Amino acid sequence: MDARRLPPAVLAAASDRAGGALEVAATALDGLLEVAGDPELLEEAVAALATGQPAMAPIWHLATAARSPDPRSALAALRARLATDADAAVNAATAWLLDHLAAHPGAVATVSHSSLVARVLSRVAGLPAAPVVGVVGADAIGPAALLNADGTRELAGRVPTLVVATAVKLVPAAVFGRLGAAGFEVVPLPALAAVVVGDELLSPAEAGRRAAGLG
Repeated sequence: MDARRLPPAVLAAASDRAGGALEVAATALDGLLEVAGDPELLEEAVAALATGQPAMAPIWHLATAARSPDPRSALAALRARLATDADAAVNAATAWLLDHLAAHPGAVATVSHSSLVARVLSRVAGLPAAPVVGVVGADAIGPAALLNADGTRELAGRVPTLVVATAVKLVPAAVFGRLGAAGFEVVPLPALAAVVVGDELLSPAEAGRRAAGLG
């Protein structure tokens, strides 16, 4: 593979170690759309993303769209859904968190960077006290577990923890088992309090069932 042939957006997404999964996915989609009319180059771009981001579930969804009969339309539709699903997830997670803090006043804790979590926390004024609740993002949600930054398991074991995600974070077991990298850990879904997927507030078990149902 000649990386010089790939769009700069694809290379940027593949090497991004600071952005959240949705931010990386948006950049990657912009790059893939540039080469959607060149099947060979499109496949090279997908391979570069899979190699560069081995822990991010959205890359599987991007690859699935890129390998569809009409990749340009599939990729464009996925790109359009990223923003609307993210807005819906922030609204649903904020409502859950405000209800929780009303009943259990205190501080909110998190781990690592997530654009969704940052947006939720910007809407909530936690009290300067010991954390009573956690809010985290997700790099992948499988049928039985969550993949996220180190520290997520400890947080979920300490306080009720909400996961804020969109549908591109859900992957079936076969895909989930291939994801992972240094700095990430697997957290059993039952350890979590609830999972927001887009505009839906789900139990961890239901989120797992949604992931298991993907082909």
